[in-house]
Amino acid sequence: MPDPGSDKREAILETALSLFVERGFFGTPTSLISKEAGVATGTLFFYFRTKEELIDTLYLQVKARAAEAMCRGLSQEKDTKARLNRLGHNAVAWGIENPEELNFMEQFAHSPFVSTSAQEEGMSRFVFLQDLVTGGIREGVIRAYDPQLLVFMMASSLSGLIGRVTAAESSEEREAIIDQGLEFVWNGLTTGPAGKRMNRKKPGKK
Repeated sequence: MPDPGSDKREAILETALSLFVERGFFGTPTSLISKEAGVATGTLFFYFRTKEELIDTLYLQVKARAAEAMCRGLSQEKDTKARLNRLGHNAVAWGIENPEELNFMEQFAHSPFVSTSAQEEGMSRFVFLQDLVTGGIREGVIRAYDPQLLVFMMASSLSGLIGRVTAAESSEEREAIIDQGLEFVWNGLTTGPAGKRMNRKKPGKK
């Protein structure tokens, strides 16, 4: 038999997600969350002692779901480029299917309302991104730049790709944009011909 307490907790989290995305942290009082979730305010505080604890819990839940979706199938790919391609398709699919969670992640990625410990734990779920980059550097197919910088740049590019794909009007256009976007990401990371062109100095420059 389902646990009714579990249902109430999930209702609070789902409602908080929508309200935080729509209204921000200060614009979302706990009284509004409990009202929209259909629970008493005391029930909300039974599960989450403070609004800060609620947003930390939500942040970790969203991060965990995103990480699980994005790393799916990476170990089955034969090389770094194939893994990046799989990662990109996973990220786009997750972002399209979960727009509220994506918006929440972007809105609160560096927010002071999420505790430092929650941010660190959330980022630890994405260690596979750093592993992909450092592995590519060791293989000589990814630029020997600061790995964290490359991870942040890759994440930013994938976020932009998701936003553009969401606006595509047809499945054909969507697939073309995904292919172009992932090629752009790879060219920015790779030490191959496309990447080397970005490092060349113009004639006459020292």
